[in-house]
Amino acid sequence: MRLRILPAGFVLLVGDLIAFLLFAYYGKLAHHMPVSLLGILDTLAPFLVGWIVAILVFRSYGYKAYASFGSLLLFTLLTWTLAAPIGLVVRVWWTGIPMTWTFTWVAYVITLAFLLGWRILFAIGYAICRRYQRKLA
Repeated sequence: MRLRILPAGFVLLVGDLIAFLLFAYYGKLAHHMPVSLLGILDTLAPFLVGWIVAILVFRSYGYKAYASFGSLLLFTLLTWTLAAPIGLVVRVWWTGIPMTWTFTWVAYVITLAFLLGWRILFAIGYAICRRYQRKLA
């Protein structure tokens, strides 16, 4: 079975990528590290690998994943809860820097906050658009 991604799913994907970029940017600033595009991508790459695996498992951009506010929250939580440990393991392999519990929890919570913040705005906008489209029909 093929996953069909509607335009709203692509909007969700772009917003998620921006949320990930903001997470990496914020991390660089918080640790007083130089901020560059390559530096941000280097930080982000392991987590994106985890995200890609998780979105394939959960089909996180299919209509069912954002059809309702509850499903959007559930799919966000499930997807990130699988993606984060994969990203952390890839990060250890990628950088050679050992994983610490503090970094693990901070990365999980902060990134989840960025994702949920964006996705809540998406859910509100999507609900408004659907309501408007129903009125026109």
